[in-house]
This record gives sequence, structure tokens and C-alpha cells, in this order.
Amino acid sequence: MVDRESYVAGLGRQAELCAMIQERMVRFFTLLGIVAFCGCVTEPLPAGQTISIGTSTRGYLRDAVPLDDQGEGYRRLRPREETRYGTQTLIRAIERAAREVAEAFPGGYPLQVGDLSNPSGGAHSRHRSHRSGRDADLLFYARDAGGLAAANGGWMKFDHLGLGVSGNRAYRFDEARNWHLVRTLVLDEKARVKWLFCSNQIKARLLRYAASHEPSARAVARATWILHQPSQADPHDDHFHLRVDCDAAERALGCQEEAPHWPWLSDTARKEDSRAAVAATDERLVRWLFAEEHVDQRSHVAGRRLHPATKPSLVAGR
Repeated sequence: MVDRESYVAGLGRQAELCAMIQERMVRFFTLLGIVAFCGCVTEPLPAGQTISIGTSTRGYLRDAVPLDDQGEGYRRLRPREETRYGTQTLIRAIERAAREVAEAFPGGYPLQVGDLSNPSGGAHSRHRSHRSGRDADLLFYARDAGGLAAANGGWMKFDHLGLGVSGNRAYRFDEARNWHLVRTLVLDEKARVKWLFCSNQIKARLLRYAASHEPSARAVARATWILHQPSQADPHDDHFHLRVDCDAAERALGCQEEAPHWPWLSDTARKEDSRAAVAATDERLVRWLFAEEHVDQRSHVAGRRLHPATKPSLVAGR
């Protein structure tokens, strides 16, 4: 029969053995985790280079570029706030587009630019997106009741007739300048515009104007896709929400695109990506937009289920 003293000693040795095994297991799994982590680490991010990491809704920004409070053809709506940062692609796209509209329509009021991203991106107090430096709000150009260019009173909503009210004054949606802004952005190959969110009613007005005034079928085709009323957000009847895409170099550093992938933004890396969604070519879009059998449908095709490889999606109705 085992005496009490031997029994207690045995329990002590057993406890020491368990503690030793536990310590060795902790060391083993810690080492295993370090090895696994190190195997996933890529090259360090380039110093001083603006990098958009993640998506527009789950991302952040490094070494961001600020948009000046005002420039040729534009001014910031909230100059005292820090939500002025973005990637080089976004900032330069806004500057080029605003300058182009100002040169085409001299004497008008400047483009008013709302929120971009915070200095380091991340959560924004007014937006679910705007987190990775690829989003910007652009207020619509407006005209007064007499048809002259007027200052937008700030987040003025326009209805299906193109009418807006600010204070006690009525305004009209300026189709000419707003379309020139759109066509400049969608044709700017350096801008890599992914979306210009706006309401279906605004989209319809712009496409009707373009059908009569725009010489470039490519501009109309691209705008038909890029102008889009978001499905899970406000209709955007008081401003454009501009979003730009990642290029191959930015994707390699952590910038994440989301489908669809427009064919005119394709590069070698994108063409070899088997996950890339099928999208129509400019040629197919133009053929559909201007085919005689579709002439009577273009003004009321909103909501139809159209094949994404041959027909534009969510073309605005009246």
C-alpha cells in the first residue's frame, strides 16, 4: 500500500511533467505560427508612395495626397475639414476634369468638391465608403431660373424634371456642364473611373443630353455603364460619387478591386485573372446603344435583366 508521502511526491512529479509538456507545446506552436506568418510576408511597402490598401468600404490609405482647397475650376465645399485626401489617381482626375469643364465653359461657377478620405483613410463619419482614398463627392453644376450658370447651394436635390430648390430660389440641373464633367472623366484613361454614382433620373437626363450633343460614341457607351444609382445607399440625386479603380501596380501593393471589371480598364494582369467578371467591349456597347431595333427602348429600359456581356446594365429610365 502506497503511503501518503510517496503519493504526494508522485503527484508533484506528474504536475512537473505536465507543465514541461505544456511549455514545450506552447513553444512549438508559437514557432510554427512565426514560420507561417513569415512565409506570408511580402516585400515592405515602398516608402513615400501613396498606397490605397483594401476596398473602398474596408481599407485604409498610406502617404495620401491632399486636394488643395481650390484650384482651376474647382473649390472644396468643406475647406476646414481634413477629408481631403486620396490617391494620386483620384486627385489628378478631379483636377483635370474640373479644369477641362472650366475651359469649355468659361465664366461659370467652379465645381464644388465634397468629401474625399481622411489622411490615413479608414472609417469616415459620414460615409460607409471613402476609406481607401479612391472616393470623392462632386456636387452637380446648376443654372438659375434664367438659364445662367449659378452656384450650387450645397447638396441640392434635383428631381426628374431637373429642378432643384435651395432656400427660396429654384435652380435647374446644368446638363451641358455636368455631361462635360462625365465625358471628361470616363474618357480619361489615367483616371481609371470605376463608378459615377447618381440617381437614375439624373442618369437619364445626362444620357438624353449626350444622345443629342456628344460626338463620341465611346463616351456614351462608357457613361451608360459607369453612371449608376447605388442599390444600398441614398439615390445620389444631389451629387456624383466618383470612385476610381486600382491599376496593376496598386493591386500588387494591396489595393483590392471589386467586380465588375470594365474592359477599357483591363491590363495584362487583369486579362490573365480568371476571376475577372465578363464585361462588354466598347464595340458591343456601341452596337447595342445605337442599333435601330433599340431606339425606342433606350428611354425606358431601367430594371430590365440584360445579359452583361452584350447589353449595358441598369440604363436609366424616364
